[in-house]
Amino acid sequence: MSEWNYTSYWRPNFEAAEIAGWGAAMMASTAVHVAADMPTMPYLITLGVQAGFALAALPRALRVHRAKASLEGAKKTFTNLDALLKHYELEPDSFYYGEAFSWQQKHGQFAFELLSKDISTIIGKQGKRNAEVLGTKWIHGIGMAEEEPCYRPADQRSIHTLICGTTGAGKTRLFDLLIAQCIARGEAVIVIDPKGDQGLAETCRKTCEYIGKPHRFAYFHPAHPEKSVRLSLTKNYGRATEIASRVAVLMKSEAGDPFQAFAQMALNNVIQAMLICDILPTLVGLRRTLEGDIPGLTINVVKAYGRQVFGSDFDGMCDSAIALAKAKDAESKAKVLRKLYYSNVAVVQPNTDLEGLLTMLEHERSHFSKMIAGLLPILVQLTAGEMGPLLSPTLDVEDPRRMADLNSVISGEQVLYLGLDSLSDPMVGSTIGSLALADLASTAGEIYNHKVPKPVNVFVDEAAEVLNDQMIQLLNKGRGAGINLYVATQTIADFKARMGDESKALQVLANANHIIALRVLDTDTQEFIGNKIPMTRYKYVMRTQGNSSSEGGIVHGGNIGERLMEEEGEKFPIALLGELPDLEFLAVFAGGDLRKGRLPILQFKTAA
Repeated sequence: MSEWNYTSYWRPNFEAAEIAGWGAAMMASTAVHVAADMPTMPYLITLGVQAGFALAALPRALRVHRAKASLEGAKKTFTNLDALLKHYELEPDSFYYGEAFSWQQKHGQFAFELLSKDISTIIGKQGKRNAEVLGTKWIHGIGMAEEEPCYRPADQRSIHTLICGTTGAGKTRLFDLLIAQCIARGEAVIVIDPKGDQGLAETCRKTCEYIGKPHRFAYFHPAHPEKSVRLSLTKNYGRATEIASRVAVLMKSEAGDPFQAFAQMALNNVIQAMLICDILPTLVGLRRTLEGDIPGLTINVVKAYGRQVFGSDFDGMCDSAIALAKAKDAESKAKVLRKLYYSNVAVVQPNTDLEGLLTMLEHERSHFSKMIAGLLPILVQLTAGEMGPLLSPTLDVEDPRRMADLNSVISGEQVLYLGLDSLSDPMVGSTIGSLALADLASTAGEIYNHKVPKPVNVFVDEAAEVLNDQMIQLLNKGRGAGINLYVATQTIADFKARMGDESKALQVLANANHIIALRVLDTDTQEFIGNKIPMTRYKYVMRTQGNSSSEGGIVHGGNIGERLMEEEGEKFPIALLGELPDLEFLAVFAGGDLRKGRLPILQFKTAA
């Protein structure tokens, strides 16, 4: 086809009128032949010529009719696990993202033309039937004839996916599809859901049951402690300082960084002392020590370390210490043991980790309390009531609830649903989510350094509520540990507001190589997505008219003309992102693969 050919499908169907005209001519010819008893051969030749012209116009008439009919769009579709797993059987190395077509220049041309018209004059009664449907259905309709299952290579998940969409646009339904496929593949899945959407939890649970492995599912939700696993977010670490930093970073100090730095130092000293005593650091243990049990921990750590250096002889040193025998309270005993350490132990084998705690023992108590005043409320929130045993699990034979940590979830290829209940308590929910991401970053580092990585799929809904530096690290470097991140948000402004630093928010966006946009209303987010799509050129017809006259006004002239023009435009008009119907998306996959698609709703069979 010549580059100068141009046809608009949204005009009146002239070809249909042409066919109707030739059909009428055929009927008239037949009537004349019958009435006038004309020779048969001329009649047949005339009829054949008329039929030929009618048939020649038929394909063009059908194209125009189908193009207009497609503007009605598609109805909602549903799928189940049987159908979803068939996609896995057909494409074992790929992931299924619903039904889609490749958005090309011609689709942009169609959209360019339709945006300049009153769509109701084109679709007529079809538009009335869809008047109550949210969104603009023709966006997908213009390419629906080319729709096919949308597959993407499974190994490309490691370059991470950003999902944008306003409330109710379909982010959760997309998570349903992807989570079910990950579980069916036998991979570890971690779902961090600030809202605590029961639909996501049910997707995880029912998929595990469907594949015959219900034991893989672990559920955590602060509002349902009786059903939750007991989850330790401080068990995994490469260095003891990691635990201190992941807790201290949650502290929001209005007075400045020195308070946060002091709190981190205090946490580190306590944790190092606990490790010398072979005590696993927990949130409850940290709170108890910082609130007033520093002397008790000092007694335990000096004795434990003294035995490491001198063996059982150190017990004799303690027994012979007259001051220790006379000490009546824990603080007095701790001060005596501190002196004993410096006089007997430190001269032989000093330990700087232990000495950090001894320095805290010397600190003036009221000033120490002021310096960690921003930290204690966080520890109280994470350990009060049912939160204590939930986030600081111990080997309690009377508690039948399962114990879990992220390392065991990953190594056991389990499915952990982490509901944060942020609607009820946004501060605690955000804190738990941030701790989980920090723990995951530490676990990823351990995998990267010492283990063979295998896929770990992390789904973070409303990601701005839990975004922290560790999540940025996972996006930057998690690929080497097998981490596949799916990050969902409503707007990119949420990231900027959370981090308080636009450059850090851009780090999140820059590390997501796949972008899936459902209905997006925020103009900044629309612009961000639009910048990922190249521009193109569109054709249009310019109609001109003019007139002229001679000086004397005797000779008059005029002209009417049409010119085929081109202008640059957006390949996908980004303003249409705000008009996408529910469950429809525009995907910008890595490498510039632009797809317009729609999601089926995953349903589970109910028991009879």
